[in-house]
Amino acid sequence: MKIKFLLPLFFVPFLLKAQLKSLPTDNRLATELDKIVQKETSDYMKDPSRAGLSVGIFKDGKSYFYNYGTAEIGKSTLPTSKSVYEIASITKTFTGTLLAHALLDGKIKLDDDIRKYIDGNYPNLEFEKHPIKIADLASNSSGLPQFLPDQSETFKKPMDSIAIALSDFYKNYSRKKFYEDLHQVKIDFIPGTKFKYSNVGTQIAGDILEKVYHKSYADLLAEYITKPMQMNKTIIGTDSAKLLTGYNEKGKPMPRNITTLFAPAGGIQSTTEDMVKYIQYHMDKNNKYVQRSHSSGEKNKGDKSGLFWKTHTSDDGNQAIWHTGGTFGFSSVLMIYPSKNMGVILLSNESDAESQGKLYGIADRIIINSSKK
Repeated sequence: MKIKFLLPLFFVPFLLKAQLKSLPTDNRLATELDKIVQKETSDYMKDPSRAGLSVGIFKDGKSYFYNYGTAEIGKSTLPTSKSVYEIASITKTFTGTLLAHALLDGKIKLDDDIRKYIDGNYPNLEFEKHPIKIADLASNSSGLPQFLPDQSETFKKPMDSIAIALSDFYKNYSRKKFYEDLHQVKIDFIPGTKFKYSNVGTQIAGDILEKVYHKSYADLLAEYITKPMQMNKTIIGTDSAKLLTGYNEKGKPMPRNITTLFAPAGGIQSTTEDMVKYIQYHMDKNNKYVQRSHSSGEKNKGDKSGLFWKTHTSDDGNQAIWHTGGTFGFSSVLMIYPSKNMGVILLSNESDAESQGKLYGIADRIIINSSKK
């Protein structure tokens, strides 16, 4: 018979403080929210493969920031709310927000055949006379591939070498070559009927935005989102000294994702300070562009996606909007519960096969447990 010893409640804070000694952090454990964040992040950060983790929370009109680990392996430099991370595919939600502007401004329609906005002849961008529509791009159901050109052989290489191989390849890859390779794509199902995650589709959506507004993606991002929200450190990826080094699970530095060609699909860099402003922006119930970006407008399909947003409505009617992000050196999760007036951003400068899923669980539990208080 095993005897279980229960610790008295007064001893719990002492345990949490003991964790602080082994886990570098600026979490002061002064509030219930502090303790929830500490509890949910500590197991993740105890994994020796982790580097740094920055947490940003917007709750009931207030912003909170927590940082763990190190900004650079081998040094005792704690990341901060101003540390710059690659946010990878969370970028797609910015593209979705800009797409909402184009829809409401009358620049495009969701039912538009994407070939209306692409120079050249692309009879291959349809299946059984069903063309790819803008709505299919926004819901990742276009049938377009993950990458152009096909990179399946690259992904058969040892994991350590994949990032380097892709980085070297795309350094000299042009938009012209992208659209030449697009001619080789074969669609094998009716667009809009199956989910197939596609960076290519998001890139085309970004190119369409540039065409209808006669402005660059970077200029649209600044005009409609980052400048109005004073997100001054949120930029298209560059080889900036301010960007943290990203690592794989072995602690090996990974090449930076600095190509601007694929900016709409995953090229933004940001901080938790800026991303909390983005959370606040997406909680504005009176902003028609924000609200439009949260819905695909296709009620008959269960509305399981917004415009590049992933959405979920729980049994109690609360809607969550979210997205994950991952490059070979960075992992991230953005989760917002508008009805709970709360959102969480998690940015890490380490990436492995499990990091995004675990960060998603952390964000979800922080919101759920905080809402109980």
